[in-house]
Amino acid sequence: MQKQNIFLKIFFAPGNYVIRKVGISIEEDGGILRSFINMCFWSVIILMCIPLFL
Repeated sequence: MQKQNIFLKIFFAPGNYVIRKVGISIEEDGGILRSFINMCFWSVIILMCIPLFL
């Protein structure tokens, strides 16, 4: 359970960081902005890693 919580904190960290900097609470955001930021961030990371495996 502890490993799962750590994984989730790391996974959601980019979106949480951005909404804190913008001044939006998690309740006000409703997950829309945070999900968008997380999707963009992790997509870039994955795209940067693809050439390593080709």
